[in-house]
Amino acid sequence: MKRLRSKANGNEEHGFALITVLVSTLALTLLATAMIAYGTGSQNTSRHDQDWNAALSAAEAGVDDYIFRLNENDLYWHYNSANLPTDGNQAFASWASVPGATNPAEFHYIPNTSTIGTDGRLRLTSTGRVNGITRSISVSLRHRSFLDYLYFTDYETVDPALYTGTPFTAAQAQTYCAKYYYGGVGSQRDVSGRTDFSGDSDSNGAYCSDIQFITADTLNGPVHSNDAILLCGNPQFRGDVTTSWTGSGGKMYRDGCPTSRPVFANVNDPKHTASLTMPPTNSTLKTSVASGAEGCLYTGPTRIKLNSNGTMTVTSPFTKQTNNTACPKAGATGALPVGGVIYVQNVPSTTTDANYTSGCPYTVNSRVHPLGMPIPTDLNTYGCRNGDLFVEGTLKGQLTIAAENNIVITWHLLYQGGTGGSDLLGLVANNFVEIYHPASCTSGNTSSCSLNANFPNETARNAKFTEPNIYAANLSVNHSVRVQLWDRGSSLGTLHIRGILAQRYRGPVGTNSNGSVASGYAKDYVYDQRLKYLAPPKFLDPVASQWEQSTWAEVKAPTGLPN
Repeated sequence: MKRLRSKANGNEEHGFALITVLVSTLALTLLATAMIAYGTGSQNTSRHDQDWNAALSAAEAGVDDYIFRLNENDLYWHYNSANLPTDGNQAFASWASVPGATNPAEFHYIPNTSTIGTDGRLRLTSTGRVNGITRSISVSLRHRSFLDYLYFTDYETVDPALYTGTPFTAAQAQTYCAKYYYGGVGSQRDVSGRTDFSGDSDSNGAYCSDIQFITADTLNGPVHSNDAILLCGNPQFRGDVTTSWTGSGGKMYRDGCPTSRPVFANVNDPKHTASLTMPPTNSTLKTSVASGAEGCLYTGPTRIKLNSNGTMTVTSPFTKQTNNTACPKAGATGALPVGGVIYVQNVPSTTTDANYTSGCPYTVNSRVHPLGMPIPTDLNTYGCRNGDLFVEGTLKGQLTIAAENNIVITWHLLYQGGTGGSDLLGLVANNFVEIYHPASCTSGNTSSCSLNANFPNETARNAKFTEPNIYAANLSVNHSVRVQLWDRGSSLGTLHIRGILAQRYRGPVGTNSNGSVASGYAKDYVYDQRLKYLAPPKFLDPVASQWEQSTWAEVKAPTGLPN
């Protein structure tokens, strides 16, 4: 018998299918809605991220804009929201548009010039804005400076003052050697195998001497030479290395061995960059001290011992009167000057000057010199009336000491708080900055020299000045940073400088044999990273150098931003 399908059952299955379709449709609708919502939300997030990144770029564009204007007008730092420039720049008081931006990018900046007179630095806060989103950065700006480099040299040749007639006299060396290695005939240094000046002949070996970096040398910081760097062996350069020479044969340095394998931190170093120009003298420091009441002016040969409690002990027999009653009198101990600058001048030749003295009315340790220099049998010589500074000790504070003649470092120079604290020392000599190295020789042979690093009346020290530690920014304006009698005696170890060394000519610190130290010191120079954003008080700047960014940090947006 044929079995009939129940109508009711058929209706039930049809209803179930309909429900399934409706549920599926609802699910798809909800999924589509969620996808649309997610896409819309992602679009908003993506837009926010784009604007967030663009705001930072706009802030950096503000820094670039301000630096450009500073380099066009070195007095532009005088302008601010209360003293607007005449060039129509809107960034001080409102918002300035970023040129060429594809979005509504703007910047606003606020300069802080409160320390420009003391450390030469200007702080700028630049804020970028895109679609209402802001980001701010704070940068430190300063002129490109000697403080940017662990090691700076204008000329790589030996200081002309050190030539003794073989191959040139000092006067001849000043004429033929005080030039850059590069340049055209008549404007380049006299070197072997090249005609540099009228009548030049290398048949007699009369050409200029250059100082080279050797295997024993390690420089932990940025290096720049306005000249062509000469290398021998495998010296190590652990920072940026630049030169104002354009190179030769694919090399940006001269190989003096000629199979050197120098170690550079960066591929393709040295790189080319513009020269830095030395100031002619340090007289601006003398002027700043003599005309104010915050520095100290001393006269003639002067000894300063820096004490770890923030004081200094001064011996300065020619000083009759300082410019500042707060300065320690000659032979006394007192506080460092409030302005942080000391200047040691030559004995004045003008009879009406308060510090004038006729001749040299001093005899100390059988030496006609107010400090008894040199020590007996020492081959070094000193002028009785010269503005020479003899300095050593441990500094607590910030100080720049300048000398009209030479600065002689007679023992270690350290910071009470180490190189991680706030102590900072600048040494600026018109002529030489020297490491004290007395020598007495029984014959002309170097090996016959006996050495003694004792300053007069300090025989208890009774030691060679080996492994010296010099924490300072050292600058020789017209000559070199060098070791006295560097070519006499045997090796004294390694010269450790923590700071910078800047000089007009290369200053010898020792001699080498096949890349190893034979006399004097090897070099261990480490850049004091604090000099990127700090400077010893009124430390000298190069002539007409450009403004550059030295530090960068993102910060909270300043209050009171314009609408």
